[in-house]
Amino acid sequence: GDVTGEPMLAHRAMAQGEMVAEIAAGLFRAWDKRCIPAICFTHPEIVSAGLSPEDAKRAGLDAKIGQFPFAANGRARAMDATEGLVKVIADAKTDRLLGLHILGPRASDLIAEAALAIEFAATAEDIARAVHAHPTLPEAIKEAALAVDRRAIHI
Repeated sequence: GDVTGEPMLAHRAMAQGEMVAEIAAGLFRAWDKRCIPAICFTHPEIVSAGLSPEDAKRAGLDAKIGQFPFAANGRARAMDATEGLVKVIADAKTDRLLGLHILGPRASDLIAEAALAIEFAATAEDIARAVHAHPTLPEAIKEAALAVDRRAIHI
């Protein structure tokens, strides 16, 4: 990591470079990112955005967690890529999304939804209510968000 303790990631460096260029051009910008997605390009892929349950606890937050296995996702089954799961971490008091973690197929593509949701202070309910096309891998994110309040449909 760098001096801030954040991991050294190319996409983080590009975002910071854009910010510095805009400041140099006289625009007002500040680094106020809530999360930077991290990706391990393994098989299956592993990604995270935001806080882990342990990070939330260390920050004094009471977290509720929802999980959904890719084994129960129709698209993953059709792809014969059912290993892994989606985990949603939400604040128990506000339902605000604190973190989202994925082990599974195309996780590096799926994490963009989580990063956007965290940046815009979405709740688990916001994700659960958003229509996700069927049959797709992102449906697993919706199901994990539903599972935060024990409402997952397909498990």
